[in-house]
Amino acid sequence: MKKLYILLFLLLFSFSAFSQDGLQERAKKLSDEMTVVLSLDDETSEKIYHIQLKRFIDAQRIRKVHQSDKRQMKAELRKLQNRLWGRLNGVLGDEKMKSWSMHKKSI
Repeated sequence: MKKLYILLFLLLFSFSAFSQDGLQERAKKLSDEMTVVLSLDDETSEKIYHIQLKRFIDAQRIRKVHQSDKRQMKAELRKLQNRLWGRLNGVLGDEKMKSWSMHKKSI
């Protein structure tokens, strides 16, 4: 029985680790795209990566906490999106944010 609990714990831990890796990959992919499209330097690119990673982690937490209340989940995700826009705007500035917005609309 003790082995079963240990196996279950390890299994849950491994799912959590894989989930985190997926978020890091998504944040890296998005920050790389922003770096190319906006011609960002390495320092700014690193800041964007951390902002995006925090966004993905927070969104995952919000979805988990509010999975039974879709309306509340949407409201929390909207707040998260507004905070993301503000943080990105603080790092990139208005001109680069306009360029990024135009790029996203053209996709």
